[in-house]
Amino acid sequence: MRLRDLLRVAVVVAGVPAAVAAQDANFLLPVAEIHSILREGEIEVIDVQPSRGLPGERTYRVTLQSGDRVLQIKYAPAGEGADEFNNRPRYELAAYAVQDLFLDEREWVVPPTAIRAFPLDVVRATVARAGDSTVPPEPTFGDWRMTLVALQYWLFNVDLPEDLPDRDLLAEDEVYERLLGNFNLFTYIIRHSDSNRGNFVQSLDPAWPRVFSVDNGVAFASEESDRGTRWRDLRLDRYPVSAIDRLRGVTLEELQARLGVLVQFEIREGNFTEVEPTENLDPGRGVRRDAERIQLGLTDSEIRAVHRRIVRLLEWVDDGRYGLIP
Repeated sequence: MRLRDLLRVAVVVAGVPAAVAAQDANFLLPVAEIHSILREGEIEVIDVQPSRGLPGERTYRVTLQSGDRVLQIKYAPAGEGADEFNNRPRYELAAYAVQDLFLDEREWVVPPTAIRAFPLDVVRATVARAGDSTVPPEPTFGDWRMTLVALQYWLFNVDLPEDLPDRDLLAEDEVYERLLGNFNLFTYIIRHSDSNRGNFVQSLDPAWPRVFSVDNGVAFASEESDRGTRWRDLRLDRYPVSAIDRLRGVTLEELQARLGVLVQFEIREGNFTEVEPTENLDPGRGVRRDAERIQLGLTDSEIRAVHRRIVRLLEWVDDGRYGLIP
């Protein structure tokens, strides 16, 4: 079956159009199902291309099949140690988790994201399909022949915005204002520090013109990108009261519980398998490991910085610096 035919299978799910079967115009499958496939689904790689269409990239656009489902994902192998500039899988997963603190699923600004531990040979074979110019991945940890890979659902029906925000749309469309406000609250809270074009995309659905952040590796305590930090700060005049009210209930203790250990892998029958997180092995480190375990999460200092930004935001709102969208 040709690639375009396989994609047509994804568009028509159980005999109904994707517009009916999907969560909304940007997803061909329900978010929960996508997340399950990314985390633990059996997958067969169908096609691999550089994510931005250029040779020598570190991320790839992978078309995969899981059972009768076909979907596209961004595939980003970690570097050695899984904690280098612009390639910190834990930041991608933390960003995905942060949005759930104050947004409903219908409002999320980060597509489903997961981290998997794949055998090194599998990752090298996948990347090699993108072309001869790709650099073979190395083991994430030298003594284990495995590579951590960040996986993120590739959105449909989106485009790169010519200008963000669209000032005309902002002035006349309160739905766009609300969705853009959610996006900006998110980028502020995670301290998004890379304005590179392509990191943000906008839905082409005129009824729900959501803005997504699809690359969140330069955030939290990361160094700044040389492409600018435009959305690191609050840039709008007012924000949705629903999001602000939910942020008022977020405590430091909740942040530590939800962001301290984002994912944990243990050796099971020779392979690394995701398991329920245990106690944080070292809150001072973002990547932790012992003889048979790997943990990824935010450090205690990174979590406290997230909390400080939320507290400061609420103070500014209460002082009248920012208005509220009812």
